[in-house]
Amino acid sequence: MRVLVTLAACLAAGGGCAERQPPPPAAPVASPVPAERTESAPEAPPWFVDVTERSGVGFVHRSGDSEEKPFPSANGSGLAVLDYDLDGRLDILLVTGVPFPVDPRAAPGGNRCFRNRGEWRFDDVSAACGIRHGGYVHGAAVGDVDADGFPDLFLTGYGDDVLFMNLGDGTFRAAGAEAGLADGRWSSSAAFLDADGDGLLDVYVCRYGLWTPENNPFCGDREKGRRTFCSPLTVEPDGDVFRRNLGDGTFRDATAETGLAGRAGRGLAVIAAHLDDDPHIDLYVANDMNANSLWAGTAEGRFRDASDLSGTAYDSQGRVKSSMGIDVADTSHRGHADIMVTDFEGEENLFFSGSGDGIFRDTSNVSGAGGPSLPFVKWGIQFADFDLDGWEDVIVTNGHVGDDRHQGSAAAELRQLPLFLRNLRGRFKAPRRGELGPYFEARHQGRGVVAADLDDDADADLVFNHRDEAATVLRNDRGDASAGVRRVVLRLVGTAGNRDAVGAVVTATTGDDVRMQQVTGGGGYQSSRDRRLVFALPTEPSATTITVRWPGGRTEPLDLPPGDGRWLVIEPADAGGRARIHPEEARR
Repeated sequence: MRVLVTLAACLAAGGGCAERQPPPPAAPVASPVPAERTESAPEAPPWFVDVTERSGVGFVHRSGDSEEKPFPSANGSGLAVLDYDLDGRLDILLVTGVPFPVDPRAAPGGNRCFRNRGEWRFDDVSAACGIRHGGYVHGAAVGDVDADGFPDLFLTGYGDDVLFMNLGDGTFRAAGAEAGLADGRWSSSAAFLDADGDGLLDVYVCRYGLWTPENNPFCGDREKGRRTFCSPLTVEPDGDVFRRNLGDGTFRDATAETGLAGRAGRGLAVIAAHLDDDPHIDLYVANDMNANSLWAGTAEGRFRDASDLSGTAYDSQGRVKSSMGIDVADTSHRGHADIMVTDFEGEENLFFSGSGDGIFRDTSNVSGAGGPSLPFVKWGIQFADFDLDGWEDVIVTNGHVGDDRHQGSAAAELRQLPLFLRNLRGRFKAPRRGELGPYFEARHQGRGVVAADLDDDADADLVFNHRDEAATVLRNDRGDASAGVRRVVLRLVGTAGNRDAVGAVVTATTGDDVRMQQVTGGGGYQSSRDRRLVFALPTEPSATTITVRWPGGRTEPLDLPPGDGRWLVIEPADAGGRARIHPEEARR
């Protein structure tokens, strides 16, 4: 999160803070509203349809903002999708903040769980499922930490984090402080991964900074009595933490022994993914006004700092950015992961083109991903092949940082337009907003967004958690119009490795065309996404070879039946076995 006040200005004002303008953009920006917004909408049906009211997902986020401008309230909250009851449908968890000062022992906040009944109907099961927490929640991470087949929940925020264990009967139980995950520090995002290959999910937790209501300085105009959010530079960064899963329901701090200590950086997002061609999973962290961090996985569950060497710590000019959200995808069919990072107004979204050796190039401008993002304060991000043309598109949700921007001199608004970029064979371009649908012509305080196939038709739908606004659910109708492709949906289950198969890589090769997808941990902005992998492939099955590399490094071909299909792929438990492939019924 970034606001428009520097620490130097605060000190010069003797504790008050004068606003400063955002850094000059790389190209002139005439208006925060892209010119294409004024074009008339096409006659074709919209790409995305707002089904929030019909769905029954009734939720309003509360930031906890007040006249004192508590810093965490500017960051908002994310969300998660998970099939918590294993009925084959993805359910939705939306989390929220609470007023300051925060007392986790107080009455439960407004977090809500919505059970997917199918046909775009969701039941509010918040009271029944037992996810009761009075703390300020920023993020939600999903992982089967006890390998019992049921997804567990880890909530991060200001104050104690909390792990909710899925009991398998539609309810959750708070694991409590004895789990070793609660230390009272300020957390933002988390990612589950199996760093040491023991089949148990460990967790990396982003820490933002050392802030309390008592050390919240006055920033703004004292004479006018107008207080604003202070700059991130007023908050001392805190070090992230890595906790090892001991397999007995508890976790142990293993930050130092794994090599992950020493880079405090106001972390806002983390993703566990393969960022080079070796079999060890890596970590990438988006830091706010600190250099970003890339931790390359090595043997025995350790990591080395590859931030500078990889080219992902700074932009192409060597500048520190205000990084907030992250996602990775093979956007150019080269078989390697690219990284996209959301940033502040006047800064392009960072787009790093990947390579098998772990070296990245900043191609934010030439890729088409950077320029359209300049007017916005960018937060949540998700890659997905929204139109099922075989190329990974991207959604970014935007919004300013407080309710005071309209009173200042900067040409910025609290609510901003979302940004959708379509992938046209390796280069991104924004479609007409009228083509996308009414949601994309309206302004919001965007924060968290998740791409998830909520109706099991293979194309990714969208759920948004806005700051101090109602959540929105969008149905994706573009996939229904796709033709000439074979839709293959894969849900991977680990046996020799972690049950969620985090770290698995699936590659589909058709001639010279190589498409890579992977099961990641974390990603986005304080959110947890649909982990199923979706491929839109040539209709002739023999033209494409599909292989999976399991988290332990073992690679095997997948002999899938012809035609469209949804497949459960179970890792072989021993070296001589083959993956078991079972059809899964699509429930719409």
